[in-house]
Amino acid sequence: MKDYTKTSFTFFWRFGLVLLIAVSLLNLSRDPGQAQTTYPEYIVVYGDTLSWIALRFDTTVEDLQSLNGLDASSGLHPGDHLKIPTLAGMQGILTTEFVPLGSSLTSLSRRSQAEPADLIKANQLTSPSELFIGREIVMTRSENGSAMQTMDSLKTGQSFFEASILAGQNTWQLAEMNRLENPSHGLPMDTYFKPSDVDSPNNLAIPGLKSIVIDNLPMIQGDTYLIKVTSESPVTVKASLNGKEPVFVDMGNGMQMAYGAIHALTEIGVYPLTMEFTNSDGETYRFDQYVMINSGNFATDQPLDVDPSTVGTEEVKREDAAFKQIVAPITPVQQWDGLWYSPAQDADCIISSFGSRRTYNDDPTLYYHTGLDLGYCKGTDVYAPAVGTVVAVLPDQIVRGNTLVIDHGLGVYSIYMHLNSFNVNVGDIVAPGQLIGIIGTTGRSTGPHLHFEIDIQGTPVNPLTWLRRAFP
Repeated sequence: MKDYTKTSFTFFWRFGLVLLIAVSLLNLSRDPGQAQTTYPEYIVVYGDTLSWIALRFDTTVEDLQSLNGLDASSGLHPGDHLKIPTLAGMQGILTTEFVPLGSSLTSLSRRSQAEPADLIKANQLTSPSELFIGREIVMTRSENGSAMQTMDSLKTGQSFFEASILAGQNTWQLAEMNRLENPSHGLPMDTYFKPSDVDSPNNLAIPGLKSIVIDNLPMIQGDTYLIKVTSESPVTVKASLNGKEPVFVDMGNGMQMAYGAIHALTEIGVYPLTMEFTNSDGETYRFDQYVMINSGNFATDQPLDVDPSTVGTEEVKREDAAFKQIVAPITPVQQWDGLWYSPAQDADCIISSFGSRRTYNDDPTLYYHTGLDLGYCKGTDVYAPAVGTVVAVLPDQIVRGNTLVIDHGLGVYSIYMHLNSFNVNVGDIVAPGQLIGIIGTTGRSTGPHLHFEIDIQGTPVNPLTWLRRAFP
């Protein structure tokens, strides 16, 4: 006789267990709870305040305090981790960087391993064109994740499978990491990344190129920028920004560099940067990306009264033309090394800054100050700021007065105007700190001072940049 009692018990026990699981799952789907929400974390650095962090991430101080268990008496300390309420659903550590050359939403997502939607949300992007070079963007990284390095680009006819094997990576894992549904979707010239011990700054994949870096971002009116290209084999590089073409010089070991200058009167805005790379087989790769040129925040000087013969005359135009010829050659050798020194005995004795807007003799024509005016607070000696070769000693110039020009190589020149006297001759190779002249008030000058100027390919740039950081 069959035992129906045991069968019924088993049936109801199993049914009850299934029902309990179903109810639990239903409750979880209806109320995921606060514990299910993730937030990325910002690491506090020296000088941060709650109000600045709130402004940076489009939230409020009150919401930051609430989410992180802080109150009005809580202080911030470097290294503290703060969850960001406006970025709910994201996770990882928040970082900031300037958009590098070749960046797209896809390449940034692959390198950071963040979802494209999260990057859009964190940076409030509305268009891909907003990823212009030099824009500061928010990125995320896993706290314990590995760095990402640019892979060699796929060559024509090469598969993603072959490239992954050469990179020593699992094909399917690498495809998933690079947001590819299938390894067969890999394309030449697309940028792919692999795990590495060192993060890669290169977001542009071109066959034979190891890295392309734009230094001294963000770009600013009247400032210097530097493009560095490293390649495995010979390549010809061209670049163009706002009608100017910085000249690349072969530095050896596969490295090419070009110094560029942004004119101080350039309108603030976004400009296309075009780069072309031609390999030894004659194949040319062209790349365009927008660059933001920011304000130099230049002051406006009081109108100056000067000798009318020193402004806009034919003699002055001839002087300017001759001077441009002097600073035009690009010597393919970098003579300096490291940070430049101030040419005056008192580096802080600045009486007029670079880029300041000015007019002369009530004429509405707008000019700008092409150098840095240094006084003689501690003495009148003028020193060489870096190694270079004296290429011009020009007495009695109408505007510049007694003028000295030093070629430092790679299209970079330093100029010293209004001198009283010279202490070097054409052809001399000067060392940092060497006495080269004495401050005076010759030429178009309203009092004793040194006009210190740095020109790159004939365009004056802010000397303070060179006195505050080392190039390259």
